[in-house]
Amino acid sequence: MDQVSVGQRIKRQREQKGLSLQDVADRLAVNRSSVMRWENGEINRIKLPFVEKLAQILETSPGYLMGYTEYDNDGSGRSCAPEEGCFLPVLEKAENPEALLQRDNITRYELADGRLRYEHCFFLIIHDNSMAPHLEEGDRLLVKQQDHLEDGQLGIFIVDEQTYLIRELHRENGFELRAFNPYYPALYFNEEESARIQIFGRILESKRNW
Repeated sequence: MDQVSVGQRIKRQREQKGLSLQDVADRLAVNRSSVMRWENGEINRIKLPFVEKLAQILETSPGYLMGYTEYDNDGSGRSCAPEEGCFLPVLEKAENPEALLQRDNITRYELADGRLRYEHCFFLIIHDNSMAPHLEEGDRLLVKQQDHLEDGQLGIFIVDEQTYLIRELHRENGFELRAFNPYYPALYFNEEESARIQIFGRILESKRNW
């Protein structure tokens, strides 16, 4: 999509929210003229941090503003670029799948490999140290939603339909869920107890800000 069309989307969303150019500029901490130039299609590429913040201000998704999806809120929470990458939601916590991508659970969007656009992926923020030192509190996990894992793979598990855990799976006469942190004991489930465990997704990689 060309920059004129992008600008039209930004302007349309801004006006629908009853915001002036100055209102948006103040919230972004930029000049009013910068917002006007975006809307007029005079700037070739808007930097990603501004796209994310602008989407929050206008209560839409980065992908919609950039023309990667035709819907303001398509319910998927994922907004993708055709070639260079896709925007995936960064979630505060793992939730029931029906509530996973609700707006109040999405903190922002982050650019990811474009090959993930149709893979039901998202980023999840870690809020404990059970997987330290390899995974620290505040790290972001790239998670692919799926209901199966191979032995030794890292995933997110739901225990007793309520507790979400990040653990490494080992199959030895049942299921063993291991934490990296030695202060967190492994959890064992025999074959009869395996119904208590649901595999929520596989962890593909982690990211950390320095």
